Amino acid sequence: MVKKTGKKKSGMSMAVKEEKLDYNEPIEISEGIYWLGFYDKNAAFHSNPYIIKDGDEVVIIDPAGITEYPQVASKIFSMVNPSQITHIVLHHQDPDLCAAVPMLENAIENKSLKLVTHSRASVLIHYYGVKSDFYLVDKNNYTLTLKSGRRLKFMTTPFMHFPAAIVTYDETSKILFSSDIFGGLSKDWKLYATEGYQEQMAAFHRGYMPSNKFLRSFIEKIKPLNIEMILPQHGSIIKGDMVSKCMNFLKSLKCGIDLASSDKELYGWIPK
Repeated sequence: MVKKTGKKKSGMSMAVKEEKLDYNEPIEISEGIYWLGFYDKNAAFHSNPYIIKDGDEVVIIDPAGITEYPQVASKIFSMVNPSQITHIVLHHQDPDLCAAVPMLENAIENKSLKLVTHSRASVLIHYYGVKSDFYLVDKNNYTLTLKSGRRLKFMTTPFMHFPAAIVTYDETSKILFSSDIFGGLSKDWKLYATEGYQEQMAAFHRGYMPSNKFLRSFIEKIKPLNIEMILPQHGSIIKGDMVSKCMNFLKSLKCGIDLASSDKELYGWIPK
């Protein structure tokens, strides 16, 4: 059963409390947008795949790695028919979001399936043995328009943490799929970020992002957008007043080369 959050009925809030969420099921984040992640209570590093259901068209966002594939695929195909899946967005080339793509391709069996990414990332994604054609955002005006007219906009996030990494902004839901940016690390994981998530972001960004210069530039780039929620690839979903709080926090966070860069300073935060 798909869990829904943030809905209202008869004047009463139907928002599901965090402790009542069933992480073994797809969870609806916004209308037609679902979290398909896998929760491991013993891990500090969690991947967050998502899908967008738009009429009879489905877009998968960062479908995760091989180890999560059984759980993620089970959630996907409990909700949609394989033939509905038209695009898989890959924000960069890392295995935690790309490695399962060949298995998904075999399950989908859709010759018109497109892998949406930057051309520079496609060079490396090719080595996973993918067989679908690429939809290269830098060759398509950094936009993808679905059959309904819904438009996804892509922005580059240089060196965070790949030279041609991208993020996706869905104009309909006003959701930013932020890939690694805004991600967090913690064994005290929750689906939705609450006060204190800033330190989980710090733990992730200090060792994965190159410097505050790039973070600050990205925050300035997304400021003009009307962002209601941020859905990162790792960590927790950010909404409400946490959106501005997290943006302000990252804008001033020192990371990577800004630090003295000893192993302890870069990697000593990794939870045991």
